[in-house]
Amino acid sequence: MQFRSWTIVLGFGVIACIGSARASITEDSFLLRSTSDLVDVCSPTQADPMYTAAVNFCQGFAVGVFRVLQEEDAAKRSRHLFCAPNPAPTRNEGIAAFVQWAKADAGRMMQPPADGIAAFLADQYKCPRGQ
Repeated sequence: MQFRSWTIVLGFGVIACIGSARASITEDSFLLRSTSDLVDVCSPTQADPMYTAAVNFCQGFAVGVFRVLQEEDAAKRSRHLFCAPNPAPTRNEGIAAFVQWAKADAGRMMQPPADGIAAFLADQYKCPRGQ
């Protein structure tokens, strides 16, 4: 009888764990209301059911914002927002650096996501004086 009671306790424990285990990425995460949402979408675990969608979305959003900012910056005659390093980091390296940078300061997480990327680029890739 003792074996059976342990089986029941373990069974309830497993059910409780499964019931409380949620995917960290939800469909609402893709609405990107803040940099925090972008960080979530850009750093899913491989076990997350939304992993592939999240990584693809993150990369598309990040590259899109980067390219728009790059074009805007190129149109300026002076005082550039950022100066991309040469050689540039890979897409995965850049996104990982952005996630780490954003997580380092809770205030950054409340910004709109595109503003978060712009702030990251301005902070991490400062231009030499006069550019």
